[in-house]
Amino acid sequence: MWIILGIILSFSALALESFDKLGNVKILKVLPNNIVMINRGLEDGILRHDHAKISHELNGYSSRAICLKASSDLSYWKIYRVPHSEAFSMDNVYVLSGISDKEIPKRMGQWIENEGEFVEPKEKVKSVTGTDPFSLSNDLPEKLTERDLIEPVGLDRRKLYVEQSWNQEQFKKDLSSYNISLFASPFMRQSINQAESLRYGFKGGNLASKYRLMTQFEQQQTQIKDPLTKETVRTRGTNGQLQFVIHHLTPSLSSLSLINYNSQQFSDLGTPASHWQVGVLGFTWHMHDSKTWEYMDFSYIPLYDIRKTDVMNNGQVSQDSKSGLRHGFRFGVKSRINERVAFENILWLRPYQDLASWMIETDNLNLSNDLKFIVSLTNNLFFDYNLIYQKDKIWKTKSGLPDSNTINSLNLRYDFSL
Repeated sequence: MWIILGIILSFSALALESFDKLGNVKILKVLPNNIVMINRGLEDGILRHDHAKISHELNGYSSRAICLKASSDLSYWKIYRVPHSEAFSMDNVYVLSGISDKEIPKRMGQWIENEGEFVEPKEKVKSVTGTDPFSLSNDLPEKLTERDLIEPVGLDRRKLYVEQSWNQEQFKKDLSSYNISLFASPFMRQSINQAESLRYGFKGGNLASKYRLMTQFEQQQTQIKDPLTKETVRTRGTNGQLQFVIHHLTPSLSSLSLINYNSQQFSDLGTPASHWQVGVLGFTWHMHDSKTWEYMDFSYIPLYDIRKTDVMNNGQVSQDSKSGLRHGFRFGVKSRINERVAFENILWLRPYQDLASWMIETDNLNLSNDLKFIVSLTNNLFFDYNLIYQKDKIWKTKSGLPDSNTINSLNLRYDFSL
């Protein structure tokens, strides 16, 4: 008796709670009576009679539903309200948000009681009569040519994989709605000059099902006055990024293309004066996602690295230029602690490879780790704490600065849509 009760309680603890969210939800099959099959089940905490809201990442709230049956990785849902039918499609990716049982309409509760158990429909199998299904035809040509393949294969199947992944209409639709985040840091302190700074910028991106574009610009400004010489030293850092992703080329793989820009100005010396990293094509492996972990990704992209650094020699400023290849490895995770608090961490390792000798400099990693705690104050206003660690040996070898820098900042962020 106690064992049975324990099993029941353990399953009830896994039920979809009112604040739970599941991403990357896809409709696999549409059945009569407004019943759909999705790619989430018991392993994701879904149980029979769970009540949920189905939303599209770009178009927003699309429908409400009740779970009729769940297996380990699948579940069947009765759709009973569709306020946004245009966003309801088997081609889209959705977010499933739990809703409390008390919000279930009375008529739906009565419908479930009257319907009883939901029986999963069986697939119809075509019968083969008149001939032996295991016999082989011997009328195949001895030699196939490209012309022989045109009719049976068809034009669509002969397209390159890149062409199949590009849909111009979907691209325009995915970029039709763009979200902007404006942020400023009333407090920021970095270890490289032991000074408080001002940090501000913006970040933009869309949450589309296939084509995703992200832009980011950030600037840091610091002013220090020497108490003895009364001289003022100014530092300025500028960072920018442009990133383009074709999401889910396969269920676990996406493409990645990006451009990074960085400059750090210490008085009259730029360390670097300009630093570009260009990656034409890389890939992201989606390792895991669930109702708690929004994503856990690992990426690799080769980056062409162009860096110019100001150097002081005998009182004269000259510029050192260097280019090469960096192997960009990125590991990113984001987890939701509850409905208002989340954390995100992105680690970049970019070892340098000299194009002349092809030697990889294992101590020249251009490392950065960005840890962020996010608190949602309202639907559009957020409070973030950022802890950023940077390590770059060129700061030390070219400019005599420490080779590592730690940045602590408190940010206020406001999100809106264009």
